[in-house]
Amino acid sequence: MTLRQQPAYIIRMRAKPGMGDRLFELATLGMGRTGSSDRFIIAREDEDPDVLWNMEVFKSEQAKSDYENSPLADELRDEIIDLLAEPPMRIAVHPYAALPDICA
Repeated sequence: MTLRQQPAYIIRMRAKPGMGDRLFELATLGMGRTGSSDRFIIAREDEDPDVLWNMEVFKSEQAKSDYENSPLADELRDEIIDLLAEPPMRIAVHPYAALPDICA
């Protein structure tokens, strides 16, 4: 499967004031534990440390579905949602290119 065929998403979440550290802790707990993702980046906004951006590329549609329906995702999702000041923004995407493996 080429990178351009892999499902991905970008999520933006804003924690309640002072809860940013916990949000980042929970968001990074699942990274790599399920083996469903090829790449992920979790970033913190410089201007607002309570805002998290997560970009995750899954190995396949099946891997994405397996993760989203896993007990770990359910456990993290419930606790993360309780920390949020507003609904998360989630955008489904497919990667176009990534270094070091630029797509042809």
